[in-house]
Amino acid sequence: MKLIRIIFPLGAVKQGISLSFLTFEQAINEAEYKGLFKILLGLILFWHLYVPVHEFLHVAGCLLGGGEVESLTLKAQYGGLILQKLFPFVIPESEYAGRLTGFKTPNPWAYVMVDFFPYTISFFGITIIEYCRRKKMAFLLGLGIILAFVPFMSIPGDYYEAVSLATTQMAEAINPSLKAGVLVSDDVFRSIKQLWEAGNLDWMVGILVFLGLMLAAYLAFLTLALQVWISNLFFGYDR
Repeated sequence: MKLIRIIFPLGAVKQGISLSFLTFEQAINEAEYKGLFKILLGLILFWHLYVPVHEFLHVAGCLLGGGEVESLTLKAQYGGLILQKLFPFVIPESEYAGRLTGFKTPNPWAYVMVDFFPYTISFFGITIIEYCRRKKMAFLLGLGIILAFVPFMSIPGDYYEAVSLATTQMAEAINPSLKAGVLVSDDVFRSIKQLWEAGNLDWMVGILVFLGLMLAAYLAFLTLALQVWISNLFFGYDR
């Protein structure tokens, strides 16, 4: 039973979600609109700090895995112009908030590290939210919410890309005419469009893309569960 709870941690996921709602409601009720203002201010400030940290953790994951970094695009509002002066590989233009656009890894495991390394700081998202609940800190709650739930924003992005490293091998084994890495993408919607335009989006590829999304979602929920387990190690479960 314990193994099942680890593989399918529904209890931990429910605990994380309910704690987040409880803390958010507590912050609003105790300080009324001031609490809501502090939460929103924290979300805006910490998001602008989080984005460059997230992107540079991609860089760190690549380098730690023995890879090479060629270019990282980062919008100016997230410090792209300033960071360009310190890191020549930074390009202060991007379709996204930020994106590691040019890099090389020696093997698929190093590639997985590139995708997942930024989410190591998310492990403490629920811990921060629990701390805010206990200390009644509305401003810091913004950081906790970002760290805790950004993996869900990344289901069609980094999480999908990590899974696609496996699903693309399945696709290539079934249809050898497909080019190497055909399903690998950090933007599943753009990938679907490109597959369609190239005439590669058949039923088999469609199933593998859907499977990749489902596995990415599962990993995001698993990340939330891990955050809850870490929080319980720090604070115990007294809710």
